[in-house]
Amino acid sequence: MKNRLNKAEAFFLSLIWRLGRSCLCFVFIFSSLKSESQNIVPNASFEILDSCNITLSGGIYYGNYPSWNSPTDGTADGFNNCTPNLSFSMPSNGFGFQYPHSGNGYAGGAFYAMNFREFLQVRLDTSLIANQQYCASVYVSLANRSQLPCNNIGMYFSSALTYIPTTSYLNFVPQINDTNIVSDTSGWTLIYGHFTATGGERYLIIGNFYSDSLTDTLHMNGNFPGAYYFLDDVNVHCCSCDSTGSLHDGISEIKESEINICPNPANNILTIDLNNTKEKNLQLVITNLLGQMLYASKISSSKSVIDISAYPSGVYFISLKDEKERINKKFVKE
Repeated sequence: MKNRLNKAEAFFLSLIWRLGRSCLCFVFIFSSLKSESQNIVPNASFEILDSCNITLSGGIYYGNYPSWNSPTDGTADGFNNCTPNLSFSMPSNGFGFQYPHSGNGYAGGAFYAMNFREFLQVRLDTSLIANQQYCASVYVSLANRSQLPCNNIGMYFSSALTYIPTTSYLNFVPQINDTNIVSDTSGWTLIYGHFTATGGERYLIIGNFYSDSLTDTLHMNGNFPGAYYFLDDVNVHCCSCDSTGSLHDGISEIKESEINICPNPANNILTIDLNNTKEKNLQLVITNLLGQMLYASKISSSKSVIDISAYPSGVYFISLKDEKERINKKFVKE
Protein backbone atom coordinates (compact mmCIF):
# COMPACT_ATOMS: atom_id res chain seq x y z
CA MET A 1 0.00 0.00 0.00
CA LYS A 2 2.84 2.36 0.84
CA ASN A 3 4.49 1.72 -2.56
CA ARG A 4 1.23 2.44 -4.41
CA LEU A 5 0.82 5.64 -2.43
CA ASN A 6 4.29 6.81 -3.44
CA LYS A 7 3.49 6.15 -7.09
CA ALA A 8 0.26 8.09 -6.80
CA GLU A 9 2.06 10.93 -5.11
CA ALA A 10 4.71 10.89 -7.81
CA PHE A 11 2.07 10.96 -10.55
CA PHE A 12 0.22 13.80 -8.83
CA LEU A 13 3.39 15.85 -8.40
CA SER A 14 4.32 15.20 -12.01
CA LEU A 15 0.89 16.38 -13.12
CA ILE A 16 1.22 19.55 -11.05
CA TRP A 17 4.65 20.19 -12.58
CA ARG A 18 3.34 19.77 -16.13
CA LEU A 19 0.36 22.03 -15.41
CA GLY A 20 2.63 24.58 -13.81
CA ARG A 21 4.89 24.65 -16.86
CA SER A 22 1.84 25.05 -19.11
CA CYS A 23 0.60 27.96 -17.02
CA LEU A 24 4.01 29.60 -17.09
CA CYS A 25 4.13 29.22 -20.85
CA PHE A 26 0.66 30.71 -21.14
CA VAL A 27 1.62 33.66 -18.94
CA PHE A 28 4.76 34.19 -21.00
CA ILE A 29 2.88 34.07 -24.29
CA PHE A 30 0.15 36.37 -22.97
CA SER A 31 2.75 38.85 -21.70
CA SER A 32 4.53 38.76 -25.06
CA LEU A 33 1.31 39.47 -26.96
CA LYS A 34 0.40 42.27 -24.59
CA SER A 35 3.81 43.91 -24.93
CA GLU A 36 3.62 44.24 -28.72
CA SER A 37 1.63 47.46 -28.51
CA GLN A 38 3.44 48.90 -25.51
CA ASN A 39 5.55 52.03 -25.66
CA ILE A 40 9.15 51.10 -26.55
CA VAL A 41 10.64 54.51 -25.62
CA PRO A 42 12.59 54.29 -22.36
CA ASN A 43 12.23 57.17 -19.91
CA ALA A 44 9.55 58.51 -22.23
CA SER A 45 8.35 61.31 -19.94
CA PHE A 46 11.81 62.33 -18.68
CA GLU A 47 11.17 61.31 -15.09
CA ILE A 48 14.32 59.23 -14.43
CA LEU A 49 17.41 61.29 -13.62
CA ASP A 50 20.98 60.39 -12.75
CA SER A 51 21.88 64.00 -12.12
CA CYS A 52 20.02 67.25 -11.53
CA ASN A 53 22.40 69.14 -13.85
CA ILE A 54 20.53 68.13 -16.97
CA THR A 55 22.23 68.72 -20.32
CA LEU A 56 22.34 66.36 -23.30
CA SER A 57 25.27 67.01 -25.60
CA GLY A 58 28.13 65.73 -27.67
CA GLY A 59 26.59 62.60 -29.09
CA ILE A 60 27.10 60.46 -25.98
CA TYR A 61 25.18 59.89 -22.78
CA TYR A 62 26.43 62.33 -20.14
CA GLY A 63 24.78 60.76 -17.11
CA ASN A 64 21.60 62.80 -16.72
CA TYR A 65 18.64 61.32 -18.58
CA PRO A 66 19.23 57.57 -18.97
CA SER A 67 18.86 56.41 -22.60
CA TRP A 68 18.74 59.97 -24.01
CA ASN A 69 21.54 62.00 -25.59
CA SER A 70 22.24 64.49 -28.38
CA PRO A 71 23.19 63.38 -31.92
CA THR A 72 25.04 66.67 -32.51
CA ASP A 73 27.07 69.26 -30.61
CA GLY A 74 23.84 71.04 -29.77
CA THR A 75 22.89 70.86 -26.09
CA ALA A 76 19.27 69.97 -25.43
CA ASP A 77 18.09 70.45 -21.86
CA GLY A 78 16.07 68.84 -19.11
CA PHE A 79 13.69 70.53 -16.68
CA ASN A 80 12.97 69.23 -13.19
CA ASN A 81 12.49 70.79 -9.78
CA CYS A 82 15.40 68.88 -8.30
CA THR A 83 17.87 71.10 -10.14
CA PRO A 84 19.44 73.97 -8.15
CA ASN A 85 19.65 75.96 -11.40
CA LEU A 86 16.46 78.04 -11.69
CA SER A 87 17.02 78.28 -15.46
CA PHE A 88 15.98 74.62 -15.70
CA SER A 89 13.32 74.42 -13.00
CA MET A 90 9.52 74.10 -13.36
CA PRO A 91 7.09 75.56 -14.07
CA SER A 92 9.09 78.79 -14.39
CA ASN A 93 12.50 78.57 -16.06
CA GLY A 94 14.90 80.46 -18.26
CA PHE A 95 12.85 79.81 -21.40
CA GLY A 96 9.33 80.38 -20.18
CA PHE A 97 6.61 78.90 -18.02
CA GLN A 98 5.10 75.44 -18.39
CA TYR A 99 3.89 72.53 -16.28
CA PRO A 100 4.75 68.99 -17.46
CA HIS A 101 2.25 67.28 -19.71
CA SER A 102 2.52 64.44 -17.19
CA GLY A 103 4.80 63.51 -14.31
CA ASN A 104 7.53 65.70 -12.85
CA GLY A 105 9.79 66.60 -15.74
CA TYR A 106 10.19 67.39 -19.42
CA ALA A 107 12.97 68.09 -21.91
CA GLY A 108 13.58 71.01 -24.25
CA GLY A 109 15.58 72.13 -27.23
CA ALA A 110 16.02 74.93 -29.77
CA PHE A 111 14.40 73.49 -32.89
CA TYR A 112 14.95 76.64 -34.88
CA ALA A 113 17.43 79.51 -34.84
CA MET A 114 19.58 81.03 -37.57
CA ASN A 115 21.69 78.08 -38.82
CA PHE A 116 21.31 76.40 -35.43
CA ARG A 117 19.40 73.31 -34.28
CA GLU A 118 19.21 71.07 -31.21
CA PHE A 119 18.02 67.45 -31.23
CA LEU A 120 17.23 64.70 -28.77
CA GLN A 121 18.14 61.07 -29.42
CA VAL A 122 17.02 57.89 -27.63
CA ARG A 123 17.75 54.19 -27.99
CA LEU A 124 14.49 52.27 -28.21
CA ASP A 125 13.87 49.22 -26.05
CA THR A 126 13.55 46.99 -29.12
CA SER A 127 14.33 47.24 -32.82
CA LEU A 128 11.47 47.85 -35.23
CA ILE A 129 10.12 44.92 -37.24
CA ALA A 130 10.24 45.07 -41.04
CA ASN A 131 6.95 45.78 -42.82
CA GLN A 132 5.13 46.57 -39.58
CA GLN A 133 3.39 49.88 -39.09
CA TYR A 134 4.51 51.94 -36.11
CA CYS A 135 2.71 54.83 -34.45
CA ALA A 136 4.83 57.59 -32.92
CA SER A 137 3.98 60.75 -31.03
CA VAL A 138 5.41 63.46 -28.80
CA TYR A 139 3.84 66.40 -26.97
CA VAL A 140 5.51 69.78 -27.52
CA SER A 141 4.92 73.26 -26.12
CA LEU A 142 6.45 76.48 -27.39
CA ALA A 143 8.51 78.24 -24.72
CA ASN A 144 7.12 81.71 -23.93
CA ARG A 145 10.32 83.53 -24.78
CA SER A 146 10.50 82.15 -28.31
CA GLN A 147 10.37 84.79 -30.99
CA LEU A 148 10.02 82.58 -34.10
CA PRO A 149 7.81 79.49 -33.67
CA CYS A 150 8.38 77.05 -36.53
CA ASN A 151 7.03 74.03 -38.34
CA ASN A 152 8.84 70.80 -39.31
CA ILE A 153 9.01 69.18 -35.88
CA GLY A 154 9.89 65.65 -36.90
CA MET A 155 10.80 62.16 -35.73
CA TYR A 156 13.55 60.20 -37.49
CA PHE A 157 14.22 56.49 -36.95
CA SER A 158 17.57 54.87 -37.77
CA SER A 159 19.38 51.59 -37.16
CA ALA A 160 22.58 53.19 -35.85
CA LEU A 161 23.51 55.69 -33.17
CA THR A 162 24.06 59.12 -34.71
CA TYR A 163 26.72 61.62 -33.79
CA ILE A 164 27.64 64.43 -36.21
CA PRO A 165 29.85 67.27 -34.89
CA THR A 166 27.61 70.14 -35.95
CA THR A 167 25.15 72.62 -34.51
CA SER A 168 23.24 72.92 -37.78
CA TYR A 169 20.34 70.84 -39.05
CA LEU A 170 20.69 67.11 -39.76
CA ASN A 171 20.12 66.26 -43.41
CA PHE A 172 17.85 63.27 -42.74
CA VAL A 173 14.31 62.69 -43.98
CA PRO A 174 12.11 62.09 -40.91
CA GLN A 175 9.48 59.36 -41.17
CA ILE A 176 7.11 61.66 -39.28
CA ASN A 177 7.06 65.42 -39.81
CA ASP A 178 4.53 68.08 -38.81
CA THR A 179 4.21 70.85 -41.39
CA ASN A 180 2.10 73.04 -39.08
CA ILE A 181 3.69 75.88 -37.14
CA VAL A 182 3.38 75.09 -33.43
CA SER A 183 2.83 78.36 -31.57
CA ASP A 184 0.85 77.34 -28.46
CA THR A 185 2.66 78.45 -25.30
CA SER A 186 -0.09 77.68 -22.79
CA GLY A 187 -0.88 74.05 -23.65
CA TRP A 188 0.75 71.00 -25.21
CA THR A 189 0.49 70.18 -28.92
CA LEU A 190 0.52 66.57 -30.08
CA ILE A 191 2.88 65.67 -32.93
CA TYR A 192 1.93 62.26 -34.27
CA GLY A 193 2.02 59.96 -37.29
CA HIS A 194 2.61 56.41 -38.43
CA PHE A 195 4.96 54.73 -40.90
CA THR A 196 6.06 51.31 -42.12
CA ALA A 197 9.41 50.18 -40.71
CA THR A 198 12.14 48.84 -42.99
CA GLY A 199 13.37 46.73 -40.08
CA GLY A 200 16.20 47.15 -37.58
CA GLU A 201 15.52 50.77 -36.62
CA ARG A 202 16.64 51.15 -33.00
CA TYR A 203 17.20 54.89 -32.51
CA LEU A 204 14.83 57.86 -32.56
CA ILE A 205 15.86 61.49 -33.11
CA ILE A 206 13.43 64.36 -32.47
CA GLY A 207 13.93 67.84 -33.90
CA ASN A 208 13.78 70.00 -37.03
CA PHE A 209 15.57 68.30 -39.93
CA TYR A 210 15.09 71.10 -42.45
CA SER A 211 17.21 74.10 -43.39
CA ASP A 212 16.27 77.69 -42.60
CA SER A 213 14.99 78.24 -46.15
CA LEU A 214 12.66 75.23 -45.89
CA THR A 215 11.32 76.09 -42.43
CA ASP A 216 8.30 78.35 -41.97
CA THR A 217 8.09 80.66 -38.95
CA LEU A 218 5.84 83.23 -37.31
CA HIS A 219 6.90 86.32 -35.38
CA MET A 220 5.95 86.58 -31.71
CA ASN A 221 6.98 88.83 -28.85
CA GLY A 222 9.93 87.03 -27.29
CA ASN A 223 13.60 87.58 -26.57
CA PHE A 224 14.93 84.24 -27.86
CA PRO A 225 15.65 84.68 -31.60
CA GLY A 226 14.22 81.32 -32.61
CA ALA A 227 11.90 78.52 -31.52
CA TYR A 228 12.54 76.69 -28.26
CA TYR A 229 10.19 73.79 -27.49
CA PHE A 230 9.49 71.77 -24.37
CA LEU A 231 8.94 68.02 -24.98
CA ASP A 232 7.13 65.38 -22.95
CA ASP A 233 5.54 61.92 -23.23
CA VAL A 234 7.28 60.41 -26.26
CA ASN A 235 5.53 57.28 -27.52
CA VAL A 236 6.44 54.65 -30.13
CA HIS A 237 4.53 51.40 -30.48
CA CYS A 238 3.66 48.87 -33.15
CA CYS A 239 0.14 49.70 -34.30
CA SER A 240 -0.19 46.89 -36.84
CA CYS A 241 1.33 43.94 -34.98
CA ASP A 242 -0.92 40.92 -34.68
CA SER A 243 -0.46 37.98 -32.36
CA THR A 244 2.37 36.57 -34.49
CA GLY A 245 4.24 39.86 -34.80
CA SER A 246 3.83 39.87 -38.59
CA LEU A 247 1.27 40.78 -41.22
CA HIS A 248 -0.81 38.27 -43.12
CA ASP A 249 0.01 37.72 -46.78
CA GLY A 250 -2.63 37.74 -49.46
CA ILE A 251 -5.00 39.99 -51.33
CA SER A 252 -7.99 41.36 -49.46
CA GLU A 253 -11.42 42.00 -50.89
CA ILE A 254 -11.46 45.40 -49.24
CA LYS A 255 -9.49 48.43 -50.42
CA GLU A 256 -8.35 51.34 -48.28
CA SER A 257 -9.90 53.83 -50.70
CA GLU A 258 -13.32 52.22 -50.12
CA ILE A 259 -13.33 53.00 -46.38
CA ASN A 260 -14.93 56.27 -45.30
CA ILE A 261 -14.77 57.53 -41.72
CA CYS A 262 -17.11 60.39 -40.98
CA PRO A 263 -17.26 62.86 -39.53
CA ASN A 264 -13.55 63.33 -39.00
CA PRO A 265 -12.93 65.10 -36.65
CA ALA A 266 -15.86 63.65 -34.71
CA ASN A 267 -17.64 64.58 -31.49
CA ASN A 268 -19.98 61.83 -30.25
CA ILE A 269 -20.81 59.48 -33.13
CA LEU A 270 -18.42 57.94 -35.65
CA THR A 271 -19.66 56.23 -38.82
CA ILE A 272 -17.52 53.74 -40.72
CA ASP A 273 -18.77 53.16 -44.26
CA LEU A 274 -17.31 50.35 -46.37
CA ASN A 275 -19.15 51.59 -49.48
CA ASN A 276 -20.88 48.27 -50.15
CA THR A 277 -17.63 46.37 -50.46
CA LYS A 278 -17.91 42.61 -50.91
CA GLU A 279 -16.02 41.96 -47.67
CA LYS A 280 -18.35 41.76 -44.69
CA ASN A 281 -16.35 39.60 -42.28
CA LEU A 282 -14.02 42.16 -40.75
CA GLN A 283 -12.69 42.67 -37.24
CA LEU A 284 -12.82 46.35 -36.24
CA VAL A 285 -10.57 47.61 -33.45
CA ILE A 286 -10.11 51.15 -32.11
CA THR A 287 -6.96 52.00 -30.17
CA ASN A 288 -5.54 55.19 -28.68
CA LEU A 289 -2.05 56.59 -29.17
CA LEU A 290 -0.73 54.34 -26.40
CA GLY A 291 -1.91 51.25 -28.23
CA GLN A 292 -4.68 50.53 -25.71
CA MET A 293 -7.74 48.83 -27.23
CA LEU A 294 -10.93 50.80 -26.61
CA TYR A 295 -13.36 49.02 -28.92
CA ALA A 296 -13.54 45.71 -30.79
CA SER A 297 -16.33 44.24 -32.87
CA LYS A 298 -17.10 42.14 -35.92
CA ILE A 299 -18.49 44.03 -38.92
CA SER A 300 -21.42 42.30 -40.57
CA SER A 301 -22.73 45.17 -42.67
CA SER A 302 -21.30 47.89 -44.88
CA LYS A 303 -21.95 50.64 -42.34
CA SER A 304 -21.10 50.76 -38.62
CA VAL A 305 -22.08 53.50 -36.15
CA ILE A 306 -19.95 53.79 -32.99
CA ASP A 307 -20.57 55.91 -29.90
CA ILE A 308 -17.31 57.70 -29.01
CA SER A 309 -18.80 60.29 -26.67
CA ALA A 310 -16.87 58.90 -23.70
CA TYR A 311 -13.50 59.09 -25.46
CA PRO A 312 -11.17 61.94 -24.40
CA SER A 313 -10.21 64.44 -27.08
CA GLY A 314 -7.27 63.24 -29.15
CA VAL A 315 -6.13 61.01 -32.00
CA TYR A 316 -7.29 57.41 -32.39
CA PHE A 317 -6.55 54.56 -34.79
CA ILE A 318 -9.01 52.23 -36.47
CA SER A 319 -7.82 48.81 -37.58
CA LEU A 320 -9.89 46.76 -40.05
CA LYS A 321 -8.64 43.21 -40.39
CA ASP A 322 -9.79 40.22 -42.41
CA GLU A 323 -8.15 36.82 -42.66
CA LYS A 324 -5.64 38.12 -45.20
CA GLU A 325 -4.50 41.60 -44.21
CA ARG A 326 -5.01 44.66 -42.04
CA ILE A 327 -5.87 48.24 -43.00
CA ASN A 328 -5.34 51.17 -40.60
CA LYS A 329 -7.05 54.55 -40.47
CA LYS A 330 -6.98 57.37 -37.94
CA PHE A 331 -9.55 59.87 -36.69
CA VAL A 332 -9.63 62.81 -34.29
CA LYS A 333 -12.07 63.13 -31.38
CA GLU A 334 -12.79 66.79 -30.61
